[in-house]
Formats: sequence, structure tokens, C-alpha cells
Amino acid sequence: MKSVTTAETSLFNFAQFETSKEVQLNLYKRLLKPRLIEEKMLVLLRQGKISKWFSGIGQEAISVGVTSALEKEEYILPMHRNLGVFTTREIPLHR
Repeated sequence: MKSVTTAETSLFNFAQFETSKEVQLNLYKRLLKPRLIEEKMLVLLRQGKISKWFSGIGQEAISVGVTSALEKEEYILPMHRNLGVFTTREIPLHR
């Protein structure tokens, strides 16, 4: 595997992608909600209160990030690891 040199890292100027503190906080909250739900569901699974749960812990950023980048009128049809999509779209949890 080739290592990246200092000269090559200058090509990746991430400063142009800075986001406001408000956006960062909003994304963090959107990441936190599905993670807390995941943790709670795993506790319920271990206690035998639910029969199965397909965990997506550690993969929340994919669904939350993609969904956050969409406009309200755009569709997203997840088939896998979809909890972050539902919580980011603010679908009521009872559904």
C-alpha cells in the first residue's frame, strides 16, 4: 500500500468544507438519536423482551449523512441500516 506524502496531502484542502457550529451540532444530534435507540434495543434483546434486532451500531453516519444532504421533497428508499434515515426524516418512533 502506498503512503501519502506531505506534498500529496496538500491536494486535500478540507478547509473549503467547513461547516458552522450550528450545522455540526444538528448533525451530532441526528447521529445521537439512532445510536441511543440502537443501544436501547440491544439491551431489550439481551433481556429477552424482543426476539430480534439487526443492529446498525457504528454505521449511523451513512444513513444520517445521506438523508441530511437531501431536500425534503427528495425520496430515499433504504433497504438496510435504515434507522438513521427514519430518525433524520423525523418519522414518529411509534410507526
